[in-house]
Amino acid sequence: MNTFARLVVVGASVSSGALVAQLRADGFTGRIVVVDQDPDAPYDRPPLSKDFLGGTTARPEAPWWDDRCELIRGQAMGLDIASSAVDVVLADDAACTIGAEHIVVATGSAPVRLPGQPPGVAHLRTAADARGIRQLATPGRHVVILGAGTIGTELASSLVEAGCAVTIVDQADRPLDRFLGGHLGDSAAKWIRDAGVALHLGSPVVDIARQGDRWSVSAGSRQLSGDMVVSAVGIRPATLWLAGSGLDLADGIRCDSDGTALDTSGRPVRNVHAIGDVSAWSAAGTGPRRYENWTTAQQQGRHLARHLLGLSPVQPVGRERHYFWSHQFGRRIQVLGTPERDAALVQHADEPARKAGFYTLERDSQTVAWIAINTPREFATAMRKSMHLPV
Repeated sequence: MNTFARLVVVGASVSSGALVAQLRADGFTGRIVVVDQDPDAPYDRPPLSKDFLGGTTARPEAPWWDDRCELIRGQAMGLDIASSAVDVVLADDAACTIGAEHIVVATGSAPVRLPGQPPGVAHLRTAADARGIRQLATPGRHVVILGAGTIGTELASSLVEAGCAVTIVDQADRPLDRFLGGHLGDSAAKWIRDAGVALHLGSPVVDIARQGDRWSVSAGSRQLSGDMVVSAVGIRPATLWLAGSGLDLADGIRCDSDGTALDTSGRPVRNVHAIGDVSAWSAAGTGPRRYENWTTAQQQGRHLARHLLGLSPVQPVGRERHYFWSHQFGRRIQVLGTPERDAALVQHADEPARKAGFYTLERDSQTVAWIAINTPREFATAMRKSMHLPV
């Protein structure tokens, strides 16, 4: 079966939802087809490691989704740049080729698998993954989490609340290392351990094995065991299906500053674009860079929509500071800007009774990021002030 649309989007993500909504808001009336293999999509991913695990719903809602498109259940298998078409295997295994004036890749990321990782190790990327963990993580069970990043620590927080015994293992020396740019590692380790989590840092995973209903994990010099192992060691751009397409896939899909994909020679492919986690947009002075956060994904979707219609952007991507947040162990952590390792951490508030603190990261007499822990008022003030500061 072959079909044609003005626009084909691969991935029913928050970035593609923003793209569709902006196109329709600006008067675009052409056919838009969205392809996604996940039977639960679209849904909001951030809650999967948080309150969703303690609930009973089948998936988190997606209030940002715009239904003014055709959603096709299927897996994109290949991209033909020359004919501007995507090859898809539909849910009933039928083959389908969808041609389009413009193709947008919004496939996000896929979990990283450790070398030699055996079958049965859980991941947390989809609603189905989260339902599987929720079903097994009953009170009294012991869960070993590989990775002390945001997903691993948020998952640990949710599982402790559900009554599980939790161990986190990471080869890094600090938890939340990327999220906080290497800052506040000792504080994060303390609040994780204070919640009853066994936290083993500087412990690379050597081996994972299943022994009946139990798992064993060799990490550094430690031998750990549990009823379930969840890998949260990282994610990578979901680009395997684009192998051989001619696109530059060095780290995600390399794009120009408007989201148009570049080929391996650095030339724009005018009919192919990428948004969200899978994309690496170029910016003056910094080169291509991927941003794995919800806010930037929405910005890129809106920006690309305006670009495709020949309209000025609502807000140029890169003119707004990046915003990240995490909710774990009774703390809402909000980060504005880009925490950089060589910046100086300055504390402005410290209220242990409220598990609260407020910090800035300073470099060359400029604030490059703000970190708020249970200090929403201070963070709101910082956001207002940051609008008048150079990015």
